[in-house]
Amino acid sequence: MKLTDSLKQLLRQPWVFTAMVGLCGGIAMLALYVVQPVALQRLDLRIYDALLPLRHLSQPSAVPVVIDIDEESLARYGQWPWPRYLVADLVDRLASKGVASIGLDIMFAEPDRTSPARMRQDLLRDRGISLEIAGLPTFMADFDRLFAASLRAAPVVLGSFARYAGEPYQGPVPQPPAMIARGGKDAPPYDRYLPIAPGAVLPLPQFFEETPVGFVNVSPDADGLVRQIPLLIRFSDAVYPSLALQALMRALGTDALRLYTGPDGLFSVAAGEFKIPVTREGYMLVPFQGARRSYRYISAAKVLDNTATHADLEGCIAFVGTSAPGLADIRATPFDRVMPGVEVHAAAIDAIVNGNFVQSPSWAPGAQALIIAFVACAATLAFGFAGPRVYVPSSIGLMGATVLASRQLFMGGMFLSPLYGLLTSLVCGGLLLSVRFWHEEKQKIVLRRAFSRYVSPEVVKQISKRQGDLLAGENREISILFTDIRGFTSLSESLSPQDVVQLLNRYFTPMTAIVRNRKGTLDKFIGDALMAFWNAPLDVPGHPALAVDAALCMQEQLEALNVEIEASFGIRLAMGAGIHTGQAYVGNMGSDDLINYTLIGDNVNLASRLEGLCKRYGAPVVVSEHTMQGCGDAFAFVHLDVLRVKGKTKPVSIYWPMRLGTDEVFQQTMPQWMTARSQYEQGDFAGAAAGFAALAAAHPAVRLFGLYHERSLALAQSPPSNWEGIWTMEGK
Repeated sequence: MKLTDSLKQLLRQPWVFTAMVGLCGGIAMLALYVVQPVALQRLDLRIYDALLPLRHLSQPSAVPVVIDIDEESLARYGQWPWPRYLVADLVDRLASKGVASIGLDIMFAEPDRTSPARMRQDLLRDRGISLEIAGLPTFMADFDRLFAASLRAAPVVLGSFARYAGEPYQGPVPQPPAMIARGGKDAPPYDRYLPIAPGAVLPLPQFFEETPVGFVNVSPDADGLVRQIPLLIRFSDAVYPSLALQALMRALGTDALRLYTGPDGLFSVAAGEFKIPVTREGYMLVPFQGARRSYRYISAAKVLDNTATHADLEGCIAFVGTSAPGLADIRATPFDRVMPGVEVHAAAIDAIVNGNFVQSPSWAPGAQALIIAFVACAATLAFGFAGPRVYVPSSIGLMGATVLASRQLFMGGMFLSPLYGLLTSLVCGGLLLSVRFWHEEKQKIVLRRAFSRYVSPEVVKQISKRQGDLLAGENREISILFTDIRGFTSLSESLSPQDVVQLLNRYFTPMTAIVRNRKGTLDKFIGDALMAFWNAPLDVPGHPALAVDAALCMQEQLEALNVEIEASFGIRLAMGAGIHTGQAYVGNMGSDDLINYTLIGDNVNLASRLEGLCKRYGAPVVVSEHTMQGCGDAFAFVHLDVLRVKGKTKPVSIYWPMRLGTDEVFQQTMPQWMTARSQYEQGDFAGAAAGFAALAAAHPAVRLFGLYHERSLALAQSPPSNWEGIWTMEGK
């Protein structure tokens, strides 16, 4: 039970909740990486396409060349399919030019129907006509036999097509090359993960008896673009290479492949000196150099009419195919939506010869998991705990580092997609910012509820719009107001406790409204006393004048309120108010469980003492010199005294504020008062006593005149030796 409670308490901590949100974001991204939705797969492929131009480290190799059965060739030698003798002539001419190997990206799955031997057979069967062609050389009677002879004499690779669905193939199959597996004890069989083709479109057996075959299959991705080809395919209990790989083997004069495996399966295929990185399924990523015709093209017509030179073809790997749109051998690649299919094989050979490989390493899943975890942690620290100034640099830093790392790896031939690192940054950052926004909105609601009792609605709105922790402690210039009901203890003795509470509620309601309406902040109630301040938590221009105006309004409001109070409770209330303006430390203070937004400092004590002087001087409101100076010409002020307060070495000047033109007594007596005050300050106590006596006799209700009369008489009897016009307060 205690453990559960502790766990609940821990989870209530804001930092724990924030960390949990970041963790959940990271876990969600890991799950997304495992599932890999189709939409993200396509986006990943687009990123690969964007990085692909970085692999253009060199010019395309001169080794691969496309022998193109183009529109020119079709116009000169007739529509496709050509008679096999013409294809045999093409093979012979290529061989005579010294090509290293010839890859035929053409299917020869059926007999040539234009062959004289086949025509005689068909006419005899269908029409009963026995055809005899006089003067026809014997070797020209069967074009397929002629073509087979050319195949035997040239380094040719025949094209075939694997079918991944349908009925299993029944019939003779070509001889597969030797496969030399090299791997550790724990390595699985090299062919475990290879694509399996139950069927295939193969050349005629008379063609592949002595001529190797290679599959022309490509492997479009989810978006239909070709980015990879299967180098190896399982067919009829054997493994056969692709057309490009078999053409490379024929050029190198080898009939064996070395297959390197590890714990995760196949990882590379070697032919001669060339080692090709592959996926465990045997696929090779083809880093295309650009759009169609990025590699050398020679028209088949130029080969047939001997226009193509020996220098153009010697040592090359020639792929015979077509770019003619009508023959429908078109592939879509990252650079071109209408690339001739034969050029895909040329691109593969170019990558192998140049060593321009791109691979998705076997450790990519583990690396992606680490990247997601790192980015999630970094995003949690940046967006969950740092300030707003860090958000933009953190976003740029995290995303930039992810993209830069992926770019550098791609330059080195490794494709590690930055997609999930970027998504983690966005998802975790978005979640954490949402949480922080939610927390801030909760704080604003609490703030509004709390401060709505202490300040005006306009001030609450301003507070809620401000950023940062407004309630954190800080030193500010504050105008501090203390009020107190005179003799309330004795007055309340005649009332029941319930009546006392009702009386105070009726009294405080209009008084707090006056404070709030003048942009003040109510601090607390202390029995029958009230404490308020101005210029915190927000800046309040002219706060000394607002504080004085509030105090005067309270006195005015009390006159009207006393009519109700006297009628209800049979008593009248008198109130004193003290105001001081100075530096104070203001902010949230208290314990972990209970806090109060208040202020502390010596100036707070001084404001309280000024309130206590109201009764002594007979002034309803007493303010300090700093407050008076802050009011400017907004009010009239009577200079009451210069005091040395206990605990302070610097004397304090105090004043009685009045609204302009409202006090007739002081308007009439001001010259006499100023004269008597001047005599008092200069040490002429007898003259001052006479002046104050005249004022007190004329206005006995003004306690201030009587106070100074009594004080002057006392000083005249015992004049101080070092008089400076400063009166030292006794007691508090």
